[in-house]
Amino acid sequence: MSRLTALISTPRSVHWWISVALIFFGLAMMAALTIQSFNSQSLIEHKFWASLLRDTSAEHAKQLREHPNVALPDSGIVRSWYVDKSRGASQAPSYLVDHPPGLYSTEAGSFFTGVSTFTEDDSFDDQSSFHALIVDLPPGRLITVIDIAQLEDQQNQDAVVTVVWAAFLVLFIGGLIFWLHLNLVRPVRDLARRMQAIVPGAPGGRLPTSYQREEIQVIAQASNAHLERVEQFIERERSLLDQASHEFRTPIAVIAGAVDVLKQLSLPDASAPVLARIEHAVEDLSETMVALLYLAREPSNQAGTPEITALHDLLPRILADHEHLLGDKPARLRIGVIESAFIAAPEAMVRIAVSNLIRNAVESTEDGEVELSLEGFVISVTDSGSGFNPVEAARRYRDSLRQSVPIRGQGLGLFLIGRICDRFNWKLTIEQVAPGGTRAALDVRASAIEF
Repeated sequence: MSRLTALISTPRSVHWWISVALIFFGLAMMAALTIQSFNSQSLIEHKFWASLLRDTSAEHAKQLREHPNVALPDSGIVRSWYVDKSRGASQAPSYLVDHPPGLYSTEAGSFFTGVSTFTEDDSFDDQSSFHALIVDLPPGRLITVIDIAQLEDQQNQDAVVTVVWAAFLVLFIGGLIFWLHLNLVRPVRDLARRMQAIVPGAPGGRLPTSYQREEIQVIAQASNAHLERVEQFIERERSLLDQASHEFRTPIAVIAGAVDVLKQLSLPDASAPVLARIEHAVEDLSETMVALLYLAREPSNQAGTPEITALHDLLPRILADHEHLLGDKPARLRIGVIESAFIAAPEAMVRIAVSNLIRNAVESTEDGEVELSLEGFVISVTDSGSGFNPVEAARRYRDSLRQSVPIRGQGLGLFLIGRICDRFNWKLTIEQVAPGGTRAALDVRASAIEF
């Protein structure tokens, strides 16, 4: 029962359900025709014939008792003969004259009891199917026969008609299922294949509307209208990104230029840390803007020779750029094992991902060290702090992968790392290490360049 329930609850196509319904309908019709054929066969062997023979024989016997010379019917479906050897030869069939009294039938599978069947040696002249009753009527015997040959011929014709109908049902249902496949399943699959072939972001991608079936045309036209709206939306987003890129670059360049000018002026020593914070903030904002603009575009729009980044050269510089984050903390940044490695990815993407990992590690480390290492195309940031919960960080990272925009209140850090990993097929794992620190490992082997 559970298997049947599971089979019914399994999602199936409309074509599948229609095919199953048609097959069950065909099986039901063939079963009905078969039952009708058997019932027709049973009419030949029904006990009704025995009752009819007895009644007819009794009627003819009564006539003979009243009028010994009465003429009995010897032609047609029901025939009778009185056999009295003292009167000479009889016109009764020779194959019945010598049998003892009783019921006889040429049908071997007779349903009514007390019936004797003939042997293979018996010859019936031109009679093929009949029931016979032989009774004693002194001084002779009365033989009554019912010819069922016509009924059997009709039954055989009905059997042929049943076979023809069964074959017609098989051909009709098979043809109907094939017609549904050609006119329903194949066009829908073709429509789905063409939809999958449309390149996201590529202008002009449309579905054909020349299908013969109106239902498929309606789906194709509705899909094209949706693609049109999506294309217009993407175009508006691209235009906004281009304008935002220009608008953001200008004030950032102005602020960076103003910081350079202020550095050249004679200012109090107390202003140096302020200028350094402004400079770092401008750099972080510039990197974030570049990352957002890069990730907002489809990968197919960034054709050409991929940018190659030397990780062994970049990582030490990134770590040095974050020394200011320590402030007055009794902690330090340390370079671990750095292997030579090249990857096919923009330097800005690597810098943003690693910078966010370093920033999270520094924030969770009050006393100790933060180590940056590179082994086997895996960038590791390990801290000795205890304030960074790896389980919570992993949950936030998974949530960031499911969201198309940053989660409110969690900033852009994990969101940007998640989008960068998704773009380049990188993998980020966060685990706890003894005696209480955390290790964030960024696996960039998907972009590795082997020499």
